[in-house]
Amino acid sequence: MDKFERKLDQAARAAWMSYVGGITQDEIAQQLGVSRPGVQRLLALARQEGLIKVRIDHPISACMALAAAIRDRYGLDYCDVVPAEPDAPDGAAYYLAAAGAERISRLVERSEPLTLSLGTGRSVRATVEAMSRHDRPQHRFVSLVGNVARDGSANRYDGVVVLADKTGGERFLLPTPVVADTVEEKQAMLGQRLFQAITEVARQAEAAFIGVGRIDRQATLFQDHFIDQGDLEELLRLEAVGELLGWPLDREGRVIDCSITRRVTSLPLEMLRDQPLVALAGGREKAPALLAALRGGWLKGLVTDETAARYITKRAAE
Repeated sequence: MDKFERKLDQAARAAWMSYVGGITQDEIAQQLGVSRPGVQRLLALARQEGLIKVRIDHPISACMALAAAIRDRYGLDYCDVVPAEPDAPDGAAYYLAAAGAERISRLVERSEPLTLSLGTGRSVRATVEAMSRHDRPQHRFVSLVGNVARDGSANRYDGVVVLADKTGGERFLLPTPVVADTVEEKQAMLGQRLFQAITEVARQAEAAFIGVGRIDRQATLFQDHFIDQGDLEELLRLEAVGELLGWPLDREGRVIDCSITRRVTSLPLEMLRDQPLVALAGGREKAPALLAALRGGWLKGLVTDETAARYITKRAAE
């Protein structure tokens, strides 16, 4: 998506909010993170490009309706839904990364010192890779998930290092496996001064952007060697549908008490209740996990795609 396409996408959002949603220009400016004159320019562009007719002639209009429904249903600060277009690179993943990058950039671009937490996963990594470079050495970025697999290999999808490199900011990595081999090993890790220092940095974060994992035979936790076959079978037997930061959830969004949760080294979800926790995930395979996270009230923000959004809205009342 080039610069003009991003501007056109934003113009469509502004047009939908104004002409369909009946939102004032000041409210639009706040939601889009632009000035009021900026909103006026976006609406002018929408008219110029023929987006405003009897209806908004752009796929983003359906996405905006889905986003509004999910935001209102689950009390989110915001929800961004991107089109799921089969002709786009990697389906909707390209747009998902661009939308996530826009949200994180609004925080990173500011000059005041910022502490930001990140989870892990392909969507998180793709999002930070889609961001432009900003000279912000005053910022701090901290990982909420261990960066080591069971076999000792590094986590390929941790975004903290990439984001710190793009800004010159400080990086704080959690030097643990996502799931320890034993409860005793986990307790030893959590008792280390280094782990406690990183936890304290994470407590000071103004927001956290995380991925959402599926729990099925293709679960990322299993494919990337964070859990073994026995762990996966246990999660399937307990009807886990997804995970946040390695913490498995049932369909209602409750953390499942099992042998895996007793060994997860990620920072506790309860610790993040008072922070804006934003999920970056899409696709039909991630939709049940996203719905569970929403039902559990864990999220304050969501960046997803049309496929997952339609699944969520269809099953919201079930």
